[in-house]
Amino acid sequence: MDDVLAALRAGRRIALVSHRDPDPDTIGSAVAVGLALEQLGKTVSYHCADPVPESIRFLARTEQFTTEPPPPDADLMVTVDFGDAARAKFTLPAGVRIVNIDHHATNAGFGDVGLVDVSSAATGELISRVIDGLGVRWTPEMATAALLAIMTDTGSFQFPNTDARALDRAARLRELGADLQAITYNVYRNKRFEALKLVGIALSRLVREDEGRLVWTWADQADVVAVGAREEDMSGLVQQIARSAGMRLALLFSAQPAGVRISCRTSEWPPSVDAAALMARFGGGGHVRAAGALVVGDPAEIRERVLAAARDALAEARLAPV
Repeated sequence: MDDVLAALRAGRRIALVSHRDPDPDTIGSAVAVGLALEQLGKTVSYHCADPVPESIRFLARTEQFTTEPPPPDADLMVTVDFGDAARAKFTLPAGVRIVNIDHHATNAGFGDVGLVDVSSAATGELISRVIDGLGVRWTPEMATAALLAIMTDTGSFQFPNTDARALDRAARLRELGADLQAITYNVYRNKRFEALKLVGIALSRLVREDEGRLVWTWADQADVVAVGAREEDMSGLVQQIARSAGMRLALLFSAQPAGVRISCRTSEWPPSVDAAALMARFGGGGHVRAAGALVVGDPAEIRERVLAAARDALAEARLAPV
């Protein structure tokens, strides 16, 4: 932590980098620490190779995000919520010092200085510690961004990663003025009609295997176009699938121009599968219970390969000691 704080205090022009296909944790974390750094008089820029999803644009500074990479004359880059430079999607400029703040078990240890805690429920929780260490004044906008990050990465405090630190931090952020109603409305209760139509298509294809232990479905670019949806409208759908009774492993295949995006969720109940380990076999990563990958190739062939690996993983999990 001390090295991270020293690097942040020393930098003058600081570029904050969120990962591709951004989620609320990476954007909320960037916004929270960016606002803190602005208080210290830093020149801050916000970078994400893909647009900020509409549902989280209510956060302060999201209109300042650019899809361009950080400038080569930045003093410092701060990468939030990812542990591999490739997750930035664009090429990070060479020669600029990197601070990496992340909580993924698959973190590759890139960067010059790091705060990586795989036991933390969300990068937003780590960012909150950093902001405390900087000694700046918490504002309601900062607190809202950090609370959004923690709420979404814990599944509204329903995921097994929810611990006392996450709950305590959430309580503190509420006391600091975090706007819970804005988060609830924009993220959970304000779905676009087209998004709901897309969800309906995917749910109509839902498949159960192995007495319900494996559940999966898919959507492709033609489905998105047919209902006037957006790729970001697939966000959260895998959680709907994972609610199926008896589920131990849930998969969503989303065919996009860049490839097939695979979202994976697993249950802690036996037979229990490590989602990150499964997705790592396809170049992805994440957490034990939530992970993903992006695979280039024929969608049908990719589905079969991943499903075969999922079936094998469940079979192996049955043989593991409880």
